[in-house]
This record gives sequence, C-alpha cells and structure tokens, in this order.
Amino acid sequence: MKKSLFTLICLALCSAAFCATVAVEFDSRHSKILSKEHSGLKVLYTMKGAAKDFYFEMRADKAAPLEWTSYTISFVPSKSGSYVIGLSTCGDTKKGMNDWIEYDKIELVNAKLNNPSFEFKSVKGDIWAWRYYNKETPKVGKDDAADGKNYLAVTRNYTARQGITVTAGKKVTIKFMARSGGMTPKVKTPAFFSDQVAPRAK
Repeated sequence: MKKSLFTLICLALCSAAFCATVAVEFDSRHSKILSKEHSGLKVLYTMKGAAKDFYFEMRADKAAPLEWTSYTISFVPSKSGSYVIGLSTCGDTKKGMNDWIEYDKIELVNAKLNNPSFEFKSVKGDIWAWRYYNKETPKVGKDDAADGKNYLAVTRNYTARQGITVTAGKKVTIKFMARSGGMTPKVKTPAFFSDQVAPRAK
C-alpha cells in the first residue's frame, strides 16, 4: 500500500514537472495600442524593437492543474481599436513533446468575443470565429468541458486566435477556464488552417 502511494506521488510530481502554464497573447501591432494597468497574471513582452510595446503575453506563474481552473486578467487600452487575442502556452517543457493547455468558457468585459465557449461550428465543421492551426485543437462533444460540450487545446506552436475590439480607457477583463491537456509526441503533420481568419497584424 505504502509503495503504491509512493509511486502515485512520484508520478504526480513527474507530470507536474512537465506541465506548461497558461499564456494569453495580445497583438496590437496593426493598431498601435499601448496597454497599461495589467492585473491577474504576469506580463511579458516577447518581441524586441518597435513591436515590443504592441505585443505582450500574460502568463500564469504556476503550471496548469489537471482540473478546470478559473483565471482572470485585465488591462486598460490607451486608445480604441483592435487586438488579436491568442490562446497559447508558455512553451513545451519536454524535448520532442507537445505540451497542451485546454481553454473553455471565456468571458469578456468591455470587449466582444465571438463563440467564447466554442459551441458553434462553421459550415466546414471548424470551431466558428477562431483561427487555429492543428486538427487536434478542437475538442468536440466532450462530457468533461467546462461549459457545454466543446473546448480548445493549444500548444506554443498551435495557438488559437481571434480579433477583439477595445475602447480607449475602458478596462478589458477576461475570465476563462483552463487546465493541463497533457503531452503528445511531436510528429510532422500536414499543414492545416481552420476556415475562420483572425485579423492579421500588419
């Protein structure tokens, strides 16, 4: 009994060691909107040069747990315009593996997001209003979704994106559910793009 318990603890620790964190990207390079008064998660600027101030991430400090967990982030835009919001991860934590984070039940204050719980599908069967890059991303008809029956799984290389419109000086608050989606071996997959196109940064 003790040996079995010890084994389970070791397995839990090992899985936690190779577990990505939540990371949400904000890209306003095309509209040149500065953001301020961030709260909720750690802010990182992931680009250099002139683009730095217009492309940032908000990341959790700890690895995502296995159960659905609530997160809240907020910021204040300096002017009205649009961002591309990207659901992402901090990166793969083990060489040769994709480290997945699953997202569901996104709620926004002072900005609009289409299909925030991923329940609506396009005529082609993709998750409507979201741009994503891998056929493993949509999880459809699942009983373990945080809301409804669908959710999205993303990695650092396979993100999911959508454009949002913001108003100058109005704090944007984003609440969402996320959890660890485990790891899968990296394999060469055919190029894939969902049929919904997020606004591209220029």
